Amino acid sequence: MDLARNLKQSLNTGKILFGQRETMGACDKGEARLVIVAANCPEKFIESISESHPGMTVHRVNLVNRQLGAACAKPFPVSALCVVDPGQSDLLSLQSNL
Repeated sequence: MDLARNLKQSLNTGKILFGQRETMGACDKGEARLVIVAANCPEKFIESISESHPGMTVHRVNLVNRQLGAACAKPFPVSALCVVDPGQSDLLSLQSNL
């Protein structure tokens, strides 16, 4: 799967929230369907998501936060994002890999 292409597709046709705070908020509200974290995302955040939302799919990518931000066409680093609506992308086919 081409992650960058699917992220851009989802940005254009769906809804993605960026940042640890936004991601945790969406998980708390039950809106998030998938959480994607960068390779250098703080372990405390990943543990917090996994403990408070055990059924949530959390996928760690092999990109650091700067690369993940660039893959999302953002001018800032992104350590965590959540997919609320995948749109026409295949992002929900990603499996939890922690």
